[in-house]
Amino acid sequence: MKTKHKLLAAMGALALGMVVLLPPPAPLWAHDGEDHGATAQPNAGAAMTDAVLLPKESQFLFGVRTALANYSTTYNRLTLYGTVSAANGGEGRVVVPQTGRIVRLDARVGQAVRASQVLAVVDQTLDATQQIGLATERANAQAELRAAQQDYARLQTIADIAARKDVVAAELRLRQARQNATILNGQARTRRVSITSPISGTVDVFTLAVGQQVNQGDELFRVLNPGKLRVEAQVFAQDLEKLPANAQFMVEGLQGQQGSAPARLVVFSNTVNPVNQARQLILELDNAGSNLFRAGQAVNVQVMGAGSSGKKELVVPTSALTDLNGKPVVFVHSAPETFKIRYVQPGSANGQQTVLLAGEVNENDRVVSVGTYQLKSIYLNQ
Repeated sequence: MKTKHKLLAAMGALALGMVVLLPPPAPLWAHDGEDHGATAQPNAGAAMTDAVLLPKESQFLFGVRTALANYSTTYNRLTLYGTVSAANGGEGRVVVPQTGRIVRLDARVGQAVRASQVLAVVDQTLDATQQIGLATERANAQAELRAAQQDYARLQTIADIAARKDVVAAELRLRQARQNATILNGQARTRRVSITSPISGTVDVFTLAVGQQVNQGDELFRVLNPGKLRVEAQVFAQDLEKLPANAQFMVEGLQGQQGSAPARLVVFSNTVNPVNQARQLILELDNAGSNLFRAGQAVNVQVMGAGSSGKKELVVPTSALTDLNGKPVVFVHSAPETFKIRYVQPGSANGQQTVLLAGEVNENDRVVSVGTYQLKSIYLNQ
């Protein structure tokens, strides 16, 4: 009997030892790691499908910036396409007044010059016929001068018996002969012409050299004043009603060109171009714009306040928009270290703002305006 109790006690101790020493049972997994249990537990380390987690340190490193989505009318802008040109006094073209040869060149490319400053000296050249004619005229003038001097001297010797009118006529003839001879003798010196700058500014690129032959009407120099620029834009019939009387204008560089500057309306032409049925709009840039743009450059002209309805629309910075799989999205800063993805339908846009026609963005949502590319990269790789 005692032996039986000892056997049962030993078997119980062995079972207890096996329960303590053996590891707890693991869940049963079928092929490919699938859990065939009643309820599969989510993986706590799985990435969020509609958000990016970015610590504060990384936000500072990437320079992430946000802006509030808000309702505004500033998006109501009419975009015109224009060309920068020189305003009055902003460009001076110097042409040669006579065919000749450059004997002096005082201008350099990029040189700052004043109005009426001498840029070059041109010596007039004559062909053979002109030279023969000039020589003949000079010889005739000299012959006439000698004859007038002899006639006047003869009359002076007989002044007491000569008629007064003959003496006066001889004196007048001598004066005229001297004047003609002086003009023709000095014509060689007056053949040299000084070329001066019509305005103050900077000498543009030219390819002249001393001794070069130039023809009458050729452009020798172009002097530019970068502080006097204007913009010429075309306004088509369908946009006329969008142009208010008190509109403000902003000139912007095309895509890839940085900078913008305000412009002042000079004139809105009342004549219509018969080719494209557009009216010409002339704007003048201030000094800040003159440092950003150059004559001949194509630009965009933003007409602020365009449109008569004044209806407010939800707008976000244009830089906040990006795309995922071809769909436009913005990143909304929903928590200190969380950025939610929101799909949107963008509408009209300009260089600063874009209208949101639809989407999950509300007023005062903080959208990412700087660092969108970095957030998109992190999302695609998480």
